[in-house]
Amino acid sequence: MRAARSAHREAFALAAIVLAAAAIRLATAAYPLWFDEIASTVFAHQPVTRLWSGWMARESNPPLYYTLLRGWIAVAGESDVALRALSVAIGLVGMVAAWGTARRLGGAAAGLAAAALLAVSAAHVDTSQAVRGYALAHSAALVAIWALIAFLEGRRWPALLGYAVAATVALYAHTTMVVFVALATPFLLWTIREDRRALAQASIATAGIALAWAWWGWISLRQALAAHSNFGWIARPDLGDGWATVEQAYLPGYLFSGGLSADLLLLMFVAALGWIVWRDRRPPILLLALLSIGTPLLLFAVSQIVPILLVRTLYWASGPAIVLFAVAVTAMRPPRLGWIVLFAVLAFETAALVHWLPQRSIERWAPAMRALGSIGADGDVLLVQGDAVALAAAHYRMLAPHLRIVALTPPSGGFDHWADGLYDGPHVDPAGACTLLKRRNRLFALVRGDHDPGKILRGAGFGRVLSGLTDDRQPYIWLWSSRAAGTSAPSGPNPCRPR
Repeated sequence: MRAARSAHREAFALAAIVLAAAAIRLATAAYPLWFDEIASTVFAHQPVTRLWSGWMARESNPPLYYTLLRGWIAVAGESDVALRALSVAIGLVGMVAAWGTARRLGGAAAGLAAAALLAVSAAHVDTSQAVRGYALAHSAALVAIWALIAFLEGRRWPALLGYAVAATVALYAHTTMVVFVALATPFLLWTIREDRRALAQASIATAGIALAWAWWGWISLRQALAAHSNFGWIARPDLGDGWATVEQAYLPGYLFSGGLSADLLLLMFVAALGWIVWRDRRPPILLLALLSIGTPLLLFAVSQIVPILLVRTLYWASGPAIVLFAVAVTAMRPPRLGWIVLFAVLAFETAALVHWLPQRSIERWAPAMRALGSIGADGDVLLVQGDAVALAAAHYRMLAPHLRIVALTPPSGGFDHWADGLYDGPHVDPAGACTLLKRRNRLFALVRGDHDPGKILRGAGFGRVLSGLTDDRQPYIWLWSSRAAGTSAPSGPNPCRPR
């Protein structure tokens, strides 16, 4: 009877944590999509047969998330919140997997602690709101770890099958999840090396994972070796960059890196992981430590050849670290000390979340298009550079239905060739853009990062930024005129000027 009551209380507490996490994420999800998220919707609208074919070689991410998003859109619609809700749901699955893993290793208190730490984590909120495959990768890794630990402790094939399926999902959620399999598989085979039956089963599962991933693995290898790599926009990190990335992904403050305080916190964290391993040398604990420490090291090493180390490609590995922390802190003696540490970290995470929410990086596509809808006239032209930006602007076209979005053919090179040929609206070359401005006397130009069509208009007219449209956040809107003087863009080449 007492055990049943305890189980009911635990189930109620877990449900409360998960529901609170869902409420936090959905209540703060009503903000515009950013550039890469809009790209996800573009892929989600492609036929499934195209997504799972060689056509996807144009994209650096596997097609699984886009396939799920396609089905989700058919059911939930395509509002910003509806799109984000899929990742929110996936993130909650990972939260439950973290609870299950920590509970298996440290009891009910550890499980609830792991779930609570993820519930108020700003990094987890950000990841589980993104209309990208990061939440799927994070949750799939946690589910795979849960199943793998169950197999290590019970040596039953259903758990191994669960690991194989979850690991394959992780690989098809994000290309860099190959690091997870590369670390987990040797550890698994080494740990069970003396159990011939289990070793044979694990070898078959490993071969199945490799076979299932072979198609996308070959595409990824070709992309990495291509002259214009899809990863080419990522800078090769030095030791300082790598350290800062780990701080951002692992420390509870999120995006809080640099400075003595952050360095000390990360050093304390690494020392704590070492202490946990020294104190508790069970294979599951060693696995969690290997994933927590080995992932940033391996990503950093690979990034010296093909740069792939980013906060969002590393963040999944903070999941094992959080489980380790939850197990360790709830096992502290005296127990009161552990609870004090846990609640202090939860309070810090909550404060960091409240501080981060109003300051998070948001691209203002919807406000920019809405403002253009209010000031533009029928037939006005919005000039953008390349099909990728044209598709992003077209996603919010309903806010400015009178605008005609014209794509400027981008120069060779660049990193947005995934969109080539997907925008079916009008296109112009640089000379055509100059002619368009001279004929119409004015046009709007959308600027995001290096995608700036105004660079070729300097010889044909004058441009000025329309203040107040984007809240000083991307994208920016310029108004170009062929006759009225204004504030010219910075000096540079003038393709429109006759030679």
